[in-house]
Amino acid sequence: MVNRTSLNRIRLFYAAYFAAMGLVLPFFPVYLHGLGLDTAMIGLMTGLLALAKVVAPPWIGHILDRQPQIWAHRFIIVSSWLAAIAAAAIGISDHPFILSVTILLFGMFWAAVLPLTDGLSVSVSEADGADYGRLRAWGSVGFIVTSLAGGMWLSDTNINGFPFVLAALMVVLALASHGFPTLQHPPETEHGRAPFSGLFYILLAIGFIMQASHGAYYGFFSLYLADNGFSGLQIGIYWVIGVLAEIVLMWGWSKPLQKASPAWVFSICLALAALRWLGIGLTTDIVWLVILQLLHAASFAAFHVAAIAWVKRIAPNNRHAAAQGLFSAAGFGLGSTVGIMGCGLIAESLGYAMAFYICAAIALLGIPLAMMFSGIKRSL
Repeated sequence: MVNRTSLNRIRLFYAAYFAAMGLVLPFFPVYLHGLGLDTAMIGLMTGLLALAKVVAPPWIGHILDRQPQIWAHRFIIVSSWLAAIAAAAIGISDHPFILSVTILLFGMFWAAVLPLTDGLSVSVSEADGADYGRLRAWGSVGFIVTSLAGGMWLSDTNINGFPFVLAALMVVLALASHGFPTLQHPPETEHGRAPFSGLFYILLAIGFIMQASHGAYYGFFSLYLADNGFSGLQIGIYWVIGVLAEIVLMWGWSKPLQKASPAWVFSICLALAALRWLGIGLTTDIVWLVILQLLHAASFAAFHVAAIAWVKRIAPNNRHAAAQGLFSAAGFGLGSTVGIMGCGLIAESLGYAMAFYICAAIALLGIPLAMMFSGIKRSL
């Protein structure tokens, strides 16, 4: 059942999940460097986490859609515990092959649980048990806390503790997921594997385009600012501004966004993303960067809230887990990987600003696809 305690468990899960992301993004390469790995090996190891996001969510979702609903809940619990074990194993692995296997296993266990939890949260939200955006916003809070705390604690002398802090956060995921709410599901009316609609695949393409357009930002925003004379503290503040804008959007406008026309929500978000990347490429003025970082509320938060809701609405009733997994793989997995890798090549040869210009053009490519949702009603 849905009550205050069970909703708090979802909030705790999101906080711990994205707290882990707030550690992995900035400090995982630092940890690997401390092990004596060269740049190529560090790229390989971090690439394994990206590969896990592409493979694990749709595969696990496909399997769980064939099982009773309770299996998804059990999987989240078991996978979180296995992620904790794998994270701890990273801390005691010194052979490159063993290290790569443990990193891949950790990535798969970690990546697989988020789409399932998102699906549950959207179901709770649509049943008026809570607001998805306000639940998910706690993840942003966790990201900010560990990004700042990690910078203060995980110094060169403490970096060896990184895998064990990560493991502790996975334990929090497991404990939180034990108390997730349960919903009464209608009797199954569909048999076999109902096919996804063409509209669903269009949504996957839009998600891929949006995340690919973030490639220069997620991969090289910090380096771009550092190259223009910004201090580490200033760079951190700009990242926090973006996440704070995300929290405000999710807290205050989640419900209206889920009810609004998807064509217009997706199109406006893509247009504002393009404006954001173009502006960052054109200027590093302090005031303009603050304004442009506030657009993270559109390029990520508003888009994500609407997209997650529509993934559930247009997927067949017996394929929700696979649908959320495919959307996660298309955007956060494949889109982010292609965007970051492609922008790395562009930045190397043409500079960081050009990478942002190209990302702006990529975002605009999604608008014609978004307009294909015109006329789609919320009741679909």
